[in-house]
Amino acid sequence: MSEKDVEVLKREFVSLQEKNTKLFEQDVLPAIAQKKQAFLDAFEDYFRERGFIVKKRNGAVRVSYDYTLQFKAFSNESDELFIMKGKEQIACISLHFKGEENSQINSQRNNPTDSIHLLEKEIEREKMLSMDLVEPEIYYAPTNSQIFFDNPYAILESIFQI
Repeated sequence: MSEKDVEVLKREFVSLQEKNTKLFEQDVLPAIAQKKQAFLDAFEDYFRERGFIVKKRNGAVRVSYDYTLQFKAFSNESDELFIMKGKEQIACISLHFKGEENSQINSQRNNPTDSIHLLEKEIEREKMLSMDLVEPEIYYAPTNSQIFFDNPYAILESIFQI
């Protein structure tokens, strides 16, 4: 291939990266925010159904039972949710999206090189990522676990097993 062909591939690669960045901001970030809220809502419902007193404030949900047993769920600025029992953290749950393992959107992306083979490989990876970003599948993953949950109630059951 000529240098002209390499330049065409580089432009296609950069264009796909820009498209994927927009898709990430437009589709994935709002889906993650919805999944965070769904978890907090499920946390509230889960404990309310079990007779706990529920208080919501500043994006956190606190539940207590007979003033002796207290839990709190909240999220931070990254894609994590925390459950505390008093001052002890009992769970940290990360939010991930399908395709994230192939994504470098949140980190340094590879720059196009002059290698046609590498460029073609990167372009294919970006195309696959585009498909995952259009209708993102977001799931919950407890820290230090290889188990993924789509449903917030399922993860709460696995944590509390009440």
